[in-house]
Amino acid sequence: MPNPLQLFSFWTRRSTKPRPKPIRVPTTDQTTEVIFLFMRRMRAPFIVVITNFSICTTGLILMPGVDAAGNPYRLTPFDAFYQMTITLTTVGYSEVPHAFSYPQRMWLSISIYLVVISWAFAVGVFFSLINDTAFQDAIAAQRFRRQVQRMVEPFVIIAGYGQAGRAVGAELDEHGRRFVVIDKRESRVAAVVSAQLSSDVPAIEGDCAIPPVLGVAGLAHRDCEGVLALTDDDDANLAVVMTVALLRPEVPVFARCSDPTIQARIERFSPAGIINPGDRFGEYLALSIHRPINHQLLRWLMDNEEDQLPPLRRDLAAGRWVVCADPEFGGEVVRDLIASGVEVDVADPAGGELDLADAIGFIAGTSNDTTNIAIAEQARLANADVYLVVRQQTDAKKALLDALEIDSVYIATELVAREMLARTLNPVFWSFVEHAFGRDEAWATEVRDHLQKRCGRRTPKRDVIVLSPERAPAIADWLQQGHTLTLGDLIRRPDDREVALPLAALVLLRDGTPTFMPAPETALTLDDQVLLVGKPDGLSQIREICHYPTTVEYLTTGRDVPLTWVWSKLTARSRRAAESRSATP
Repeated sequence: MPNPLQLFSFWTRRSTKPRPKPIRVPTTDQTTEVIFLFMRRMRAPFIVVITNFSICTTGLILMPGVDAAGNPYRLTPFDAFYQMTITLTTVGYSEVPHAFSYPQRMWLSISIYLVVISWAFAVGVFFSLINDTAFQDAIAAQRFRRQVQRMVEPFVIIAGYGQAGRAVGAELDEHGRRFVVIDKRESRVAAVVSAQLSSDVPAIEGDCAIPPVLGVAGLAHRDCEGVLALTDDDDANLAVVMTVALLRPEVPVFARCSDPTIQARIERFSPAGIINPGDRFGEYLALSIHRPINHQLLRWLMDNEEDQLPPLRRDLAAGRWVVCADPEFGGEVVRDLIASGVEVDVADPAGGELDLADAIGFIAGTSNDTTNIAIAEQARLANADVYLVVRQQTDAKKALLDALEIDSVYIATELVAREMLARTLNPVFWSFVEHAFGRDEAWATEVRDHLQKRCGRRTPKRDVIVLSPERAPAIADWLQQGHTLTLGDLIRRPDDREVALPLAALVLLRDGTPTFMPAPETALTLDDQVLLVGKPDGLSQIREICHYPTTVEYLTTGRDVPLTWVWSKLTARSRRAAESRSATP
């Protein structure tokens, strides 16, 4: 498994590590393409209009006329230009500076036909141009480029807006994080516009495997804080990782991958940023077999759909498992189960009867949902007590899976989205997940019981409290003054410090070193990061505590601090007397 400590750099808005030399991220100049595309298509109409206008203006200058006194005259160049301008634009008709003679009117009549025909030709070409697909794509690219350049807050680039990309985008939007979307399918790009998101999300149709496309999407932007490669093409994800690692090595990149060969190549560029859904599912499955309480704890904390403590089954290691799956997915799962010491038999998806008489678990993992449902029903009929795991590709057959009462459903996109969000939004929590994989059941039982006692049985929410002057000014000011604030003081109720908030601390990150399940008497220091889980109202009160100095002092000392200047002056003498009495031995 990757070292979770490598993920903490994601929280750094801009890396302080010096780069060996400046590298220019390539971009395509979409604005120039729009201009030249317009000029290239409108060149002939413009030439026709200008030529006809010049001929008509020159001819009108040469036509003889008569003024009001009967004296002969000819139009000046300005009068002729003005006359042809109001004729060409169809604004109106007048004869300036005097009434025209018959030769002048005859020439003007011919000019009207010429300029109207040339004008109609230009208008026709113009409307044909704006309806052209290439021109519309260029306009969309220009608008996208302008939106990205105007972003003034940190954002993430999501390459691939399929099921996993949409899930990640929705969660990022819910947490108030900005993101940019790249996808090769026009329908997915259109889905970004139609999605009910709280902010305007820039999206472009393009191949993210091409470096200039990533450049246009903001890879070179100073506020780009990460890239997520979530396409269904492992080669494209490898190209994204290579581009980011070589052109912007200080920007973290995470990618999904199913091919072990390509996974090894991606790990050379980003060791901590690879998610193989099949391999990760095998690891979770092996954890549920050998240490079910650890698996139950992680499922409970990682936003499970039931919103409550998942059920527990402890006999999954007491028999053999049967895997009926495609080689790509089944191979990953079988390797993980065998490595964990489980007896595994492989069944052919195209075979006949399944030997499940003494089997404890069965996995239906083909790439076809209908086939998986049929195999799962066959397995349930052969052994009613078998632990049934089914692979789900789309939501089309979800109702049928619910009717079968499946014990565990593997959805690759959900697993990728869940882990991608944990790694990007909350790397401190991800370090706890990796830590829980290596602990025994006694530790997991203690953590589970402690969290239930403090937070209840419903799935707790989580948040990271950063004790910095920007994120927690009141606490930072208290610590900078030399005062002490313990973890237990931090989670007291702001209106009654004798009662604790429904929260628990999972991780204390200090100088890049995590401490798991820190003790309440742990003294906090400036720039600490504390991962708290619990009820939403408790987390909201913690966020308010971070901004109120009087509340911080009350939680630490128990003194009711005056909130106004007048009251502080009136009570200053009594407070000084109380402090002197307490200081006297």
